[in-house]
Amino acid sequence: MAIKIAVPKAPRAPVLPPDIAPCFTLVQDQFPKIGEKITLMWGSVLLQQYLGKIIFDERGGRQGFPTPVISALMRLYDYHGALMPEPKAGDDWEHVV
Repeated sequence: MAIKIAVPKAPRAPVLPPDIAPCFTLVQDQFPKIGEKITLMWGSVLLQQYLGKIIFDERGGRQGFPTPVISALMRLYDYHGALMPEPKAGDDWEHVV
């Protein structure tokens, strides 16, 4: 009897328009863990929160990202934010965003 072992597939990178895709590639190449988190959280409010925290660091005392990377992160943040639906007044999910 053969035993089949299911190996989970790695999540695929988000499909991005040609003007945004290089931003993701840059971040993924220079900061693979951040690229992995972007891939895992793409399409969720959690990604906006995560990107907001790493772009706008409030803890202080950190070196920060190189200029091209911070620009790429900002473009990803803006693009992803535009894809997210705006909460409507009285919406039960308004508190999530």
